[in-house]
Parts: sequence; structure tokens; C-alpha cells
Amino acid sequence: MKIPVLLLSLACGPIWAAEIDAILDWSQRVDLATPVAGVVDAVHVQPGQIVKKNALLANLNPRVFEANLMETKADLDRLGQEEADAQRDLARAKELYARTVSSTTELDLAKLRQARASAMLAGAQARVERARRQIEESTVRAPYDALVLARQAEPGMVTSQCQPAVLLSVARADEILARAEIGAAQAAMLKLGTQASIQAAGQAHSGVLRAIRPVGTKYLIEVGFPRGAELLAGMTATIRLP
Repeated sequence: MKIPVLLLSLACGPIWAAEIDAILDWSQRVDLATPVAGVVDAVHVQPGQIVKKNALLANLNPRVFEANLMETKADLDRLGQEEADAQRDLARAKELYARTVSSTTELDLAKLRQARASAMLAGAQARVERARRQIEESTVRAPYDALVLARQAEPGMVTSQCQPAVLLSVARADEILARAEIGAAQAAMLKLGTQASIQAAGQAHSGVLRAIRPVGTKYLIEVGFPRGAELLAGMTATIRLP
């Protein structure tokens, strides 16, 4: 006699304890500026463009910075020669002093001239490094693989060192955030790094809890997940937490 057997199929996927309405927002949005003053020479990107990390986005007119570097290098060469002469003079003064041909005063003066020459050479080296750094700082580069959100700069725009103007706004191209507010009791049960599921643009996405921070009497949570071209800030989403 055959005995019928009832087979039960058990779901082995994760069980989500809570579903929270959320809004998508850009990840690591940042406004880019230059710390040096100058005139914008070129802007190489447009809003909506995706660029690789370290890609050149904009640059100031380089002529003033390049001229400053050439001038500081010329000073460095001149002071290098003067320091070498002072070293030779000191060596001769030491030799003459050892032979009791010159006085202690002459030796001390040679030491003083050499010390001054060395100090001036060190200052010139610092000025060359500063001039090189200013050339680097006169360019704006992508801090990561980025999506260009806004272009505030145009060629001819003047930037001030006292109040640096925003030239471009960018965000992570490969990640987007789902943000939602929850109560304190629910926030107390969460840990950073917790896996979560996000429903957005008709698809499910796997994400990780990136931040939990107080906002008034509520807590704002941020879940980061890979961004596809169809995902934009301002879209609605649902966060599913375990």
C-alpha cells in the first residue's frame, strides 16, 4: 500500500522584519573648488557626465603659476651657488685657522655666512615646492569615480583665495543612498554594516547600512547600494531591514 507523502518547500531567503519608506540621495556629494586665486581657463565636463577618479574637471589659467615656478627655480639655482661658495669659504677658513694663519673671528664669520646661505637655500627650496603645489591646486580633479551634478564655473570666472567659489558639484557614480527616518527604539536595534534590501525603480537591490544619526527626536539611516543609470536622487524607495 502506497502512503502519500506531502512535501513542504521552505524558503531559505532572508526574512525582513521591517519595511521603511525612503528617498534616494547622492552618495558623498561634494562641492569642488580651488584653494588658490586665479581665472578659470577651461571646464572639461558637463552635468550628467561620468568621469574616472583623478580625471581633470577644470583648471585655472596656468601662466601665472608657471611663471612663479620658473622664478623660484631661478632663485634656487642662484642661492645654491651662493651656498656652495660659502661652504668652500668655510672649508678654507677652517684650514687657515688650523694652520694658525687666520683668527677665530674670521672663522666665526665664515661659519655665519655659511649658515645664512644654507638657511636662504632651504627657504628657496620651500618656495619651489609651494609653487609646484599651487600649480597642482590650480586644477580640479575628480576625487573618485564621479557623476557630475552641477557646473557652476565657466571660462573667465575669477576665483578668490579668501572666498573660494564652488566650480563643480559631484557625487559617487557607483553608489547611491537610500535615506529614511526611524524611531529611537528601532534605531537602537540596528548596527552599522547590517545587510539590507532596497526596492527602487521596480527592482530589488542589496545594500549595507552606512550611517545612523539623530535628527531631532528621530534617527536618519543611510543604506548604500550600487547605483545603476536608472537610479537618481529624489526617487522613492523602500528599505527592508532584518
